[in-house]
Amino acid sequence: MSVSIPIHQRSYHTEAFAEPDGLMRVYGRLTDTKPHGLCLADGTPLVIHDMAVDLYVQPETFEIVRVEADMHVQPYDICSHILESYQKLVGLSIARGYSRKVKELFGGPSGCAHVGALLIAMGPVAIQASWSLVNLHEEPADFVADDLDEAERERRLRMNVNTCHVWREDGEHIAAIRRGERANTPDWHQSRIESLGG
Repeated sequence: MSVSIPIHQRSYHTEAFAEPDGLMRVYGRLTDTKPHGLCLADGTPLVIHDMAVDLYVQPETFEIVRVEADMHVQPYDICSHILESYQKLVGLSIARGYSRKVKELFGGPSGCAHVGALLIAMGPVAIQASWSLVNLHEEPADFVADDLDEAERERRLRMNVNTCHVWREDGEHIAAIRRGERANTPDWHQSRIESLGG
């Protein structure tokens, strides 16, 4: 019987935080490990990439206002020379078009492939976390609340439109919200309410 041998492990760790100054901080860390072949004499896996990025985002606009990037482990000393380039993210939106812009700015010789992959993984985290940030400071976001004006409803919808098949622009989910109907409660939310006796 043949056995699969692990030859490379990549892990992404992402988190988002509400900062005291009102900004949202999205933290990401990428680690590449060689568990076989490129390892220490005692068999300990060798970390070959360990890179971290903090993106500070204005929650209302999704604009990136500050970037901190670091390489804890990199193959060559000169790898870190590219880190200053990531300041070009300041002023960009982390919402629509973000992944495309990261590839344009930092693809190929214009950036680090590993930091680029990490940045792309961080974009959806910011969007998901924005709902938690709203709910941290006020009642959970509601698309059809009585005190919600049309502009705010559309702003909230834009955060979700065409992000997946449920939220497709011409789909029933969006149409129902625009008719003023309440969106279905997410399954995980409903299950939690029921498990708590609600």
